Amino acid sequence: MSWFETWQGTGADQSRYHLVFGNDKIDPIEEIVQVATIVADVYLAEEQKDLFCNPDSGLIRQLEKAQNLLSRTKDFTNIVLLDGFKKAVENYNSSIEDLLKEGALAMNLDAIHHLPFRMVHKMLQQVYDRAVSPKVEMLSRYKNGTDNVYGELQTPFISEVLVKVGLTSDQIFVDLGSGVGNVVLQAALEFGCESWGCEMMENACKLAEAQEKEFAARCRLWGIKPGKVRLERGDFLVNQEILKTIKRADVILVNNQAFTSQLNQNLIHLFLDLRDGCKIISLKQFGADQISSRKANDPANVLNYTKLEYFSGSVSWTNAIGEYFIAEKDSKRLEAFA
Repeated sequence: MSWFETWQGTGADQSRYHLVFGNDKIDPIEEIVQVATIVADVYLAEEQKDLFCNPDSGLIRQLEKAQNLLSRTKDFTNIVLLDGFKKAVENYNSSIEDLLKEGALAMNLDAIHHLPFRMVHKMLQQVYDRAVSPKVEMLSRYKNGTDNVYGELQTPFISEVLVKVGLTSDQIFVDLGSGVGNVVLQAALEFGCESWGCEMMENACKLAEAQEKEFAARCRLWGIKPGKVRLERGDFLVNQEILKTIKRADVILVNNQAFTSQLNQNLIHLFLDLRDGCKIISLKQFGADQISSRKANDPANVLNYTKLEYFSGSVSWTNAIGEYFIAEKDSKRLEAFA
């Protein structure tokens, strides 16, 4: 067994990889190459890239060649091949360390105002693979037919939706029923906003706490300062911190795909406390089953809906296409219904 350490981002620490194959969802060699490629793409100025990105002799190409040799033989105990990959990693590390000492990487990163999605996705995957994947079976321990049913919204879908609602770094995002915290962390990382979540399922809360710790460590390794993250435990209908926060929130997410009609109705009353202009992303329209009998003073009338479509791979529970909604709070709509 071997240990490889490699630089990622602008931090002084290195990410350490234990080369054990076959029993782990993390492919250490593949991840090392992916991280090195992202660092070269994102952190380097154009005049610094040839050393790393030259398609024939660049340091990334050296890593890929050594990786390909290991992959073709599938002999991960071959000392010669492992030494070849180790040498490629050492060459990469040495060149990155020179740039770190010069302060070049930190300066380049300061000039970036938006993290590319590829980097966001990799960072979040690193966190999930280490904090959630080893204990993912905990998430299947729920009772069907209740509000406590677990399902995840995938990273590309969330990125698209949060761009669509115009989330920015000076805004506040809240995820009601935040599960293991995936979306809360993504909003803080990709958009730099203050990001809140609230979850009542105990097992999901435990994994969310593990993710939050791993997320902080990964951000330090990459040299990234995300937005403030706050994960609350308990019922979001009564949690006092969440009730205070939603009053100043700009964007709220509710994955209410499996919520009971009663909980969806309770949420409508909760939304009366939102400020006008707050946007609510949901998988189902609140109070849709009562539209025909809705009265002029029904609280649901304060929400102005836009219906949209998500595509295959957007959610964890199906590969089919589906629909979601973006609602905007508008108190004047109550007057229009009067």
